[in-house]
Amino acid sequence: MLNAGIQFINQVVPMPTMAEVAVASGEGAVGASAKELIDAMSDEEKSGLKGWYWYDWANQAYALTVMTVIVPALMANLYNKSTGTQGGAGFFALIYGLAMLVVAVTAPALGVIADRMPIKKKLLFWYTVVGIIFCAAMGAAPYFGSKGYLVLAFMFVIGSIGFSGGNTIYYAFMPYLAPKKAMDHVSSWGYAYGFLGGSIILLFHLVVLLATPWDANFQLAVIFSTSALWWWGFGALMFFKTPEPPVLDEIEYQGVWESTKFAYAEVWKTLKQIRVEFPVLFLFIIAYLLFYDGVNTINGMASAFGESVLRINPTMNIALLLTVNFVAVPMSIVFGKIANRSGTKFALMLALAIYCLVAVAAVGFAPLELEDEHKRYDFQYDYNEETDNYTLTTLYDRGVDGWVSADSSGDAEFRDAFGTWMSFEDAEQESAGGFKWVDGFGAIVVIGVATLGVGVAMIAIMRKGMGWIGLVLILLLSGAVMGGASLLSEDVVKEDKETYQLTSGEAAAMVAAFGNASDHRFSIHFEGGPEGIDGMGEVGERHPTVLDQGGYMDWWPETMRDNVWAPLGITVSLQWIILGFFVGCVMGAAGAQARSMFTMLIPKSRTTEFFGFFGFIGKAAAMLGPFLYAAAAGYFDDRMAIMSIVVVIITGSYLCARVDLEKGMKMADDYDAQFLKEE
Repeated sequence: MLNAGIQFINQVVPMPTMAEVAVASGEGAVGASAKELIDAMSDEEKSGLKGWYWYDWANQAYALTVMTVIVPALMANLYNKSTGTQGGAGFFALIYGLAMLVVAVTAPALGVIADRMPIKKKLLFWYTVVGIIFCAAMGAAPYFGSKGYLVLAFMFVIGSIGFSGGNTIYYAFMPYLAPKKAMDHVSSWGYAYGFLGGSIILLFHLVVLLATPWDANFQLAVIFSTSALWWWGFGALMFFKTPEPPVLDEIEYQGVWESTKFAYAEVWKTLKQIRVEFPVLFLFIIAYLLFYDGVNTINGMASAFGESVLRINPTMNIALLLTVNFVAVPMSIVFGKIANRSGTKFALMLALAIYCLVAVAAVGFAPLELEDEHKRYDFQYDYNEETDNYTLTTLYDRGVDGWVSADSSGDAEFRDAFGTWMSFEDAEQESAGGFKWVDGFGAIVVIGVATLGVGVAMIAIMRKGMGWIGLVLILLLSGAVMGGASLLSEDVVKEDKETYQLTSGEAAAMVAAFGNASDHRFSIHFEGGPEGIDGMGEVGERHPTVLDQGGYMDWWPETMRDNVWAPLGITVSLQWIILGFFVGCVMGAAGAQARSMFTMLIPKSRTTEFFGFFGFIGKAAAMLGPFLYAAAAGYFDDRMAIMSIVVVIITGSYLCARVDLEKGMKMADDYDAQFLKEE
């Protein structure tokens, strides 16, 4: 059955030929190529390696779709609606930092325990289960009403712990999957599988957003559920095929507290040794912690920034990530050639310099002034000559309730001024400060049952080894479940236009009210109809197109819009794609060159130990930037928050520039020479 599952997957997406990439020799096979090294492995070992590849394919659904694209924008939107402010990006940064803090605190202990006890698969299994459950459950968050952002925040923290903690254990399998000299090859193909798998499911989710007739909440439920199913279905292959790695230095489990103390003692011991014996490496680690933290923070905050500061179309976040991924592949090769010609350090510094410039440019992103761009207003009233009425449509088809909460204090002035003519959700229908408990838990039940049913059926079909027929059955089953679930909601299919209508007299009264409400974050526009109404519009003082809102960096987007974006007609969506292009140019290069520099600075005799510590630094770095962003956004605004992160990257780059690579490499070589002598 297990072989049948692997056979099914390879029929859908063929396994790449190992002969296509050659690496250095492995143990016991001097001069052997990657093909020779891996061909010499047993069938069971090869199957285990394939299972490991497919787990990276699987969990990238969470990394790309959920963690990078959907949740940041959704949480920012729900927060903004609930509070009537534009502070959603800062709130997401706080929640993201909290999730990474838990991972950073627990990862070292779990890593050491997993290295000393035969429980890697067990730990990975439970991390995966937690991640999948809460990934699917996130789809219910919008159904909890205006305070759904709190539910989403809780689910995201737990789900991200499952994903990030699982990744820590997942990486620990790699040294046991193939000969040591083939690790670069194994790592590269793992990344390739992850990139391809994440991109495919991301494209599917783009289709869900653009081509389905469902309302926004149901679309999100489908996206979260299918992300969980993707992770579950393909990730199961690792548990079927990849064996538990051996434990070379096993210790007896002495409880959580004692094991945690032992783990952190080991981490602290490694840090002290590096500081004393490898000062150049120590300086690079500090630099890496700073610039890696900055780069990751900006990447993670991009979609939340786009939602809160730019009010960008949510589909553009997917387009942004696809652009990044598309450009990153060839540019990683280009930067590899630059590293070969001018040195690894030069290539890394160049990538970081470009990244800082791109981030500063992003601070200057700004929507063009609305003027007469009717379709870009949040609330658009179109005149119908036959009925002498105005019909309302909303930006991105979110509906009135998708933009304005019935009980948010920040939107009170807008509701008081225009609530007579707009149908807001009845606040009395909600309880406990805006929570819709019945709808929310009902959505959890529906999502849970649907995901569980499809997941079990998917695993059963995969085990049958039905190839393309099995794939078609899975797709048909998923479609049937989604269609059936859609029938459970009366409002699941969105209408082209909202049913809200105004007579000409009511429209004239709303226009007259424009002068009585300015302290809000929305825009309204009338198209057609009697003179005095046609072309009339209202833009609140807190609308994203109003750039002068008292921020220290307001002058920069104003300058960029007046001199670049507006003269060239570059809309905020095109600005977003430009961002994706330049980030793609350097994102992969920065990571690859940083890892190469680290490899040069460590002694070969302690590669495994030091790379484990390197992974811990990466986890620790992931929490600092989000907290800094949240603090800066709260005290200043989101543009200043981005600039604070740029300062972090510049500081890390400065320290990296001071790294004496030649001296550090000599220290590592001298240590290895002494080690061999003692041996």
